[in-house]
Amino acid sequence: MQKLVALLFTISFFLIPLSQAAASPGGTDSSGGHTCWTNCSKYGLETGEYHYHDANGNIIKDNPKPQPAGLFTDTGGHWAEANINLLYELGLVGGYNDGSYGVKKSITRAEVAAIITRHLKLPSAAPSFTDVTSKHWAYSSIGAVAKKGIMGGYSDGSFNPNAAITRAELAAMLVRAYSLTGKSSISFKDVSTKHWAYGVIQVLLHNDITGGYPDNTFRPNSNVNRAEFASFLARIIRNHDVHIAGGEITAHFINVGQGDSILLETPNGKNVLIDGGNRYAGDEVTDYLTREGIGSIDVMVATHPDADHIGGLIEVLKKFPVKRVLDSGKVHTTKTYTEYLTLIDQKNIPMDIPSKGDFLNIDEDIAVQVLNSTYSSSDLNESSVVLKVVHEDVSFLLTGDATMENEANMTQQYNVSADILKAGHHGSSTSTSSSFLNKVQPSITILSYGDNSYGHPNSAVVQRLKSIGSKIYSTYNHGNIIVESTENGFTVEEG
Repeated sequence: MQKLVALLFTISFFLIPLSQAAASPGGTDSSGGHTCWTNCSKYGLETGEYHYHDANGNIIKDNPKPQPAGLFTDTGGHWAEANINLLYELGLVGGYNDGSYGVKKSITRAEVAAIITRHLKLPSAAPSFTDVTSKHWAYSSIGAVAKKGIMGGYSDGSFNPNAAITRAELAAMLVRAYSLTGKSSISFKDVSTKHWAYGVIQVLLHNDITGGYPDNTFRPNSNVNRAEFASFLARIIRNHDVHIAGGEITAHFINVGQGDSILLETPNGKNVLIDGGNRYAGDEVTDYLTREGIGSIDVMVATHPDADHIGGLIEVLKKFPVKRVLDSGKVHTTKTYTEYLTLIDQKNIPMDIPSKGDFLNIDEDIAVQVLNSTYSSSDLNESSVVLKVVHEDVSFLLTGDATMENEANMTQQYNVSADILKAGHHGSSTSTSSSFLNKVQPSITILSYGDNSYGHPNSAVVQRLKSIGSKIYSTYNHGNIIVESTENGFTVEEG
């Protein structure tokens, strides 16, 4: 799901000869290897290719990248690992005799019947299909889902228990099994309104179960593998099954003046810091974290390399253990950016570049999806990492400095509706379009800004927010803003 980024100081190309920069492209992992990110073809490497250097600096590509240990032999570091682990912990799935989960294996109709029966605790029933005898391992489960109308058979009287399931078929089964409803405004270019599964796919979109593929396709006829199935079901469980919910989620919009900094405390005690304001706000951010009892940062997100977003992260990197960094991958040429990368390299912190559509493995009780992230844009703001965070019935849309063009692309590809919106670019006229707000429909909107000469927030943006009935909070007027989920929604605290 994520591209592992070597801490390659592209900025250093302006300071030292290219051959010297390439000889030591950032920190290495515990195995002594790393991933090439910049100027790779010059050295016979693919962008993103993992490799080693021998004592003479020669590149060795034969050694595979070591995979972290996982619950199963093939799940360590896999993009669906957290989802597979959740289903295993709930007793819904198991592995094979060789210790693997079978992430790439197509899931069969019998397996889906058994898993859904276990999760919903459906009563056993005897099926009447011609190809399912009483000796079949999933006999009672197939009978159970058939009786509930979740899965049916074919015109010849068979069930085809060993047949693979397509994405369209799975959508229909999940909607029936979990009584999902709703309709999304998003459409896929390969699923017309006349497609038999159009309605159920719309329901999955509305419920944040899938966002499709980055090329705006759903691929309804593709078979579903076991990793994909685990992810679909885990998202349903996280979003709709109150019995497994952990604690609440708290979002701190820290007053850093003209800049952004957001702390998320997740239901299971993970700490996510998104941006850190400018360099002079670093002490304010670290002091705030200390007052809140934060001892370490599980995930640090740098939405893009503007100084008013990454500057304060330097002080955080100096004073707090940081376990993982997510970065847009957009390269900048400032001293602030160089120092930020240098600290990550020196501390050997894993650094990833997320892709649009990725679901991040942070906390099993929340869904975090990347709606925008690009390092190829010529504009720093357009590269912003945008995150949608969902916990039970409360959702946050955190937009960095994303532009109106980014907003238009996101509304076409994803469900952007959210209860709490962090408005893009400090309320600038470059963001927060009317069409975007009509899709998001936020109950409250956070504007993060301080004294500035840019005219933030733009009066037209403020008027657009008022016109849709969104209550506006700003760090300039209200100081630190704390939003906490509750059983009945969320609360907002100023201070």
